[in-house]
Amino acid sequence: MKPESENRIDQDAELICKNCKHFRQHYIKRGRSYAKLTYGHCVYPRLKKREGYTIACEHFKIRQNLEQNDTTSH
Repeated sequence: MKPESENRIDQDAELICKNCKHFRQHYIKRGRSYAKLTYGHCVYPRLKKREGYTIACEHFKIRQNLEQNDTTSH
């Protein structure tokens, strides 16, 4: 059984792919740094390409680090 906090959705979070823990953002290298692309991929339940602002599916789980600054380096 999953903890209630994992199933709870933050009221301020948008229900879009980029806010889901299953979404993996894609980047492109530009010189010495990386820039985010508008898409990535979903790893659950199978691998599929997704735009970051696609409306989330029924497998949506809020990312734990959503409240952290989005500029952390990867």
